[in-house]
Amino acid sequence: MAAIRERKDQNGKVSYQAQVRIQGYPPQSKTFLRKTDAKQWAIQTETEIRTGMTIRKSLASKHTMRQMLERYRDTVLIDKAGGGKDHKTHIAWWIDELGPYALSEVTTDVVTRSIDKFKKTKTRLGTPPAPATVMRYMMALSHAFTVARKQWHWCESSPVENVQRPKIKNERTRYLTDQERADLLAACKASRNPDLYLVVLLAISTGMRKGEIMGMRWQDIHESAEQNFTRVHLTKTKNDKARSVLITSPALELLEARRKVVVEANKGKPAVGLIFPSSVDAEQPVDLRKPWLSALKAAAIEEFRFHDLRHTTASYLAMDGASLLSISKVLGHQTTKMTERYSHLATSHIDDVVRSMNAKKFGTLPKQETT
Repeated sequence: MAAIRERKDQNGKVSYQAQVRIQGYPPQSKTFLRKTDAKQWAIQTETEIRTGMTIRKSLASKHTMRQMLERYRDTVLIDKAGGGKDHKTHIAWWIDELGPYALSEVTTDVVTRSIDKFKKTKTRLGTPPAPATVMRYMMALSHAFTVARKQWHWCESSPVENVQRPKIKNERTRYLTDQERADLLAACKASRNPDLYLVVLLAISTGMRKGEIMGMRWQDIHESAEQNFTRVHLTKTKNDKARSVLITSPALELLEARRKVVVEANKGKPAVGLIFPSSVDAEQPVDLRKPWLSALKAAAIEEFRFHDLRHTTASYLAMDGASLLSISKVLGHQTTKMTERYSHLATSHIDDVVRSMNAKKFGTLPKQETT
């Protein structure tokens, strides 16, 4: 419905604001010097909106973006590793950006303009978001539409499919040198936080993601005395595919020592719940951001993220001669494409393979006589 409001500025100058409000579509407004122009714009805008809405008569016109995104947040993200904490930030931005729209009104152009707007925002460091960050926001919206389309049947297609994706140079393979690893672990052990050292040790020794480690529960750890191994069964992973991860010493020894403390505190009852719970809410993992940053500073390690511990695991495996397929399985990659970034670190293993082949095929060649 259109409305025209007369306005006066401090100097008494009159202007007219035209506003169009239609359910399922964000309010549209524009100011004119003449009332006639304001009325004409309002009629034209309302006609365009209603014409578009009439063409798209479906469930998509009955549900707003806010309804879709909030339902996705509350029913889908809750089952992801760490409760989908990072994804919730993405979804919250999209709710603020497109919440009032009906699903039928969200086109490729609308999403593209929103992405362009996001690219102009600033991060905490005062810099524009990286292409990888832009991609994560796009993928969060894309997956929400996929769920709404395939599971809820709220829409027939996703407007994100045809949005041009940013080019990502995601070849970062920052990993800890032997000295950096020793310094970092020493700083973590000296930390006031009792969880940091074991969390970092688990990250390096298993290659698990931070969300996977923080989501670990005592009941997910399985031992096999016959086969002499201890594994943690991860049900909440990034790609929603459960996997089993081997835990070895010294992380295993520390984990068992922690379990004994929990059992004793529970008067002999088996340990259950999160392994690294928050002291405020036992159902939420502890927040290690500040202790982690403090440890990095104490160890004088720069340009290093927690996720780089995962790169460290993969790099160590590659340099130790592990195949890309093996590394891919350890990290939980769906394909070896993500693992190819570590192939250049496996040169010593490749050299040994070439030497072995030549030794078997040619043996020791006689030295050529020189004249």
